[in-house]
Amino acid sequence: MMHFCETTDIRYNTYLFWRRTFQLSVMVVLSVSLFGCAKMGNFAADIFRPERIVPVFDPDATITLQTGTVIYVENGIVAMAVPLHDVKNVVGFGILIYNKTDHWITLNRQDCQMLDQSKNMIKQIDKSQHSFYFKRNFRPKLPPEFAADVFRYDKTIRVQGDHAILPTEDLLKTNIMPKNSSKFFIYFPKSSAKSTNLRVIVPKVTSEFNGQQTTFVFKFRVQRD
Repeated sequence: MMHFCETTDIRYNTYLFWRRTFQLSVMVVLSVSLFGCAKMGNFAADIFRPERIVPVFDPDATITLQTGTVIYVENGIVAMAVPLHDVKNVVGFGILIYNKTDHWITLNRQDCQMLDQSKNMIKQIDKSQHSFYFKRNFRPKLPPEFAADVFRYDKTIRVQGDHAILPTEDLLKTNIMPKNSSKFFIYFPKSSAKSTNLRVIVPKVTSEFNGQQTTFVFKFRVQRD
């Protein structure tokens, strides 16, 4: 059995002091390292888990099962927003507006914006920026199950093919005839979305009959699979 006793040898006492200090330091470093590795492992796992944009439940909305399309109906207008998962560096949505009224409706696609949880209003990516965010031959497309989801919701809404859009003097304005629809795509910089809760805003869908304006707000959140 080893016995430790005090000694008047200053060099020996100094040696014991630094030896014990070193041993304690090693124990602390090992403990922190083991705990830190576990934390870093969890952090790395979170970083590399793929993200998906999923709808947020809203009793006033219809949410389709296959594509997570959010659908609202207001003032005779059906508005749909479906998250796009084929784009990597941006947050993208497909929008479909169906006019169930007996008069024309109009909207300006450029006015669509996204609001994050920090209440930052995010503007769309401009067409001049598409070459920076997308591949050269990139063509926007809806999820393959989208047409089936819409058909189950309302068999009168046509998703495939071109839609009847009236010509207009204002190139930014889209006119939609009665019982017709318009579909388009909007993209936002991914780095601009600072939170997991997103609101996609399609504002001022306007009746050309009485000037009534309808704004649709679609609620989504970012989820890691």
